[in-house]
Amino acid sequence: MDILSETNVASTDKTGLALDVNGGNLSSSMDVNLGNREREKQVRRMETKPAPSVINPPFREEHQLDDELDHILQCNVPQVFPSNPRLSLNSAALQDFLMEDVCPSKLNRLAPHLWMCSAPSHKNVPPLHNHAVHNRNIVLTEDPGLHLVWETGRIFIKPLPTYLLSHAFWVLYLLNGEMSSEQKLVKQAALGLLRSYHHCIRYESDLRIAQQAHLNLIPPGVTWKQWCDFSSSFDGILDSHVAPRYHYGKLQLSRLHWLVRIHLRELNYYYIDGGYGDSFARYYGPLLFVFDEHRGAPNATLILRTGQVSLSIFDDL
Repeated sequence: MDILSETNVASTDKTGLALDVNGGNLSSSMDVNLGNREREKQVRRMETKPAPSVINPPFREEHQLDDELDHILQCNVPQVFPSNPRLSLNSAALQDFLMEDVCPSKLNRLAPHLWMCSAPSHKNVPPLHNHAVHNRNIVLTEDPGLHLVWETGRIFIKPLPTYLLSHAFWVLYLLNGEMSSEQKLVKQAALGLLRSYHHCIRYESDLRIAQQAHLNLIPPGVTWKQWCDFSSSFDGILDSHVAPRYHYGKLQLSRLHWLVRIHLRELNYYYIDGGYGDSFARYYGPLLFVFDEHRGAPNATLILRTGQVSLSIFDDL
């Protein structure tokens, strides 16, 4: 009898699987190897899977703090946007308004370098009452690029737009099926702004400060319990859900000036000086130190003034 007829000879097909010449069945060892490979692929897919996106509004409908949009949608009235009556709810200009109102575009571009301006944590946002301890005045601003930007003596804070307090707005405009790239940017910025307020208002005293007439950061009728219910889930907003700027908390304005000069080739991040005197004041100390007329030896006053300029660089974050 031929030996080959008594022996199963293994061959390999084009896919590299071992086949039996007589029966053509896959070997059991190959089944095990295929199972191991499949499990490894699943593990790799799980490791590279992005963080889940926010698909629900960040607060419950019963916890919303503004229901004006609900009444507009339910009643037979002109459908104007509550925060800006010049705009219709179906207006093409509404998206441009939202981009301008909540998106800190320049800070998003600077995000890879913002570690030079702030501790790398979104929790680096002091409660509102803490600014008085550091002799900082709270200055209202509608520019999202100035929200939580500070300098000696003041910090800029943007009021929380009332449309972000509406459950219907989130459902209709920020979480409505397929979103454009602009809508995604608005959603990320809006989530970051909400999360920043979760840190700004940690105590009932912070809420009272936010509702002061000259600030009006939060609608005056909101109670402490209502705010706690509204913001109860904001801790679940992750860095992957928000705009890159909101991976950080408060930002020092003087350092932002240097960042835009280096990375964006601009003179200042935001010009807020009162005049030329303020601009020259920040440079005259070092210049006088270099061009001192007293035989090249700066006097004690100049040394102290230059020291003050140098120390200001290391001001606390």
